[in-house]
Amino acid sequence: MQIFIPMKDYIIFVLLFISPQAFSQTTIPYRHTEISGSQYNDCEKIKYLDTNTLIKTRSKKITLPVEGKKSMVFVDNPEFEEYKYLGDIKNTKLSLVQMLGPNEEVYYLINRSTGAVDTLIGEPVFSKNMQDFACLNNPGTDEQQRIQICEIINGAAHTRAYINIKPYAFLRDINCIGRNALFAKTYEHKYWKITLK
Repeated sequence: MQIFIPMKDYIIFVLLFISPQAFSQTTIPYRHTEISGSQYNDCEKIKYLDTNTLIKTRSKKITLPVEGKKSMVFVDNPEFEEYKYLGDIKNTKLSLVQMLGPNEEVYYLINRSTGAVDTLIGEPVFSKNMQDFACLNNPGTDEQQRIQICEIINGAAHTRAYINIKPYAFLRDINCIGRNALFAKTYEHKYWKITLK
């Protein structure tokens, strides 16, 4: 695998990896209200990805140009991880790359102006303002399902909070979000409005 991650992002990753309580500091309570399927479907997902022809995607390799710096390169290693370029966030210098591993799925939001890499726990769902977004993880066997609530500030993703989903309500999808609320669907075809407390 060839991936170039700035040292500050690597240090943050290591600190979070060895310090599980770091996540709990940003976990916030929420309340959920059941809504109808029509309310859920009326709140339409925002299409936020554009294709960038400057991004090179060739057999098992993605090359992202970074202004004034060395390009970032993601190379598949089929036994451990595979990468997929999903597109650029509209009207930004941010590219979205998915990484699939044997037991994990993460998304990298890469700033092509600075080379900064923000790691997301799931595919983002953007609000109409194109600044606020939420990600839902696809948890492993011993992992709790979570929602990551973020906003884009100065070309970087900042995590505002995490929401730990209750074990009895496994979410399948997020449809749309606002500043402090989102609509979600469970695998049992129940629909929720989740509001941050």
